[in-house]
Amino acid sequence: MNSFGNNGKIFIPERQLLQSCRILFGPEVDITRQFLGYLQPSGVKTAYRKLVMETHPDRAYQLGVEEAVLESRFKEVNRAYEEVYAYIQDPDRYVLTTPRIFYRPQNSSPAGGARPSQHYYRGTIPPRRMLLGQYLYYSGVISMGQMWDAVVWQKIRRPRLGEIAGRLRWLSPRDIHHILRYRKRGELFGEYALRSGMLSFYQVLVLLGRQKSLQPRIGEYFVGQGIVTPKRLDAVEAALKAHNRRHWFKK
Repeated sequence: MNSFGNNGKIFIPERQLLQSCRILFGPEVDITRQFLGYLQPSGVKTAYRKLVMETHPDRAYQLGVEEAVLESRFKEVNRAYEEVYAYIQDPDRYVLTTPRIFYRPQNSSPAGGARPSQHYYRGTIPPRRMLLGQYLYYSGVISMGQMWDAVVWQKIRRPRLGEIAGRLRWLSPRDIHHILRYRKRGELFGEYALRSGMLSFYQVLVLLGRQKSLQPRIGEYFVGQGIVTPKRLDAVEAALKAHNRRHWFKK
């Protein structure tokens, strides 16, 4: 529950705000305080619009579930969106609290004028395997904020496991919403489906493979935003392949 200080600051439990982010972006994204610092309003809006299409009570008949189930989920999504969006718009107004200590966000415009989200890495590239977004960051091509924007962009456009399982007729609409409603907090869709016997281990592997193949390539984001040219992206991808071959057994 939020409270207000005498100086106009809003005190909000950090755990509560991070859980609202998990509702919007799903348990697959690593939601941390650092993630909050790089999150942009456009990403929050896009994630919210997608969830509205999936949880609006008017779709109960089409999805074959009880309207009360969707209504409860719809209210949860709206509450999470309002909380996260308000924080992202003015983080300096908030104080994130933990059970024992208070954390006051630092000014979002530190000396020098560079926002934290525009931090560029200037060290040597770590000797371990990486994904493309990580390699672009550690190569100094993109900022930390741009990397997080790309991760959110890809996550929002990635088809959900339930959608793919529905197309394959491995799960019915009722099965899908049963999983979404009854899985434990933080439990992945595939983990619950496997644990409950609704899908086999082989089926979950197939779904994960199809999900990865159907999601947009993260490089498309950087090209589309004009951050890198297609030619430079090809060069970076070639360098990444060579880097990962050298450090194949390192994580």
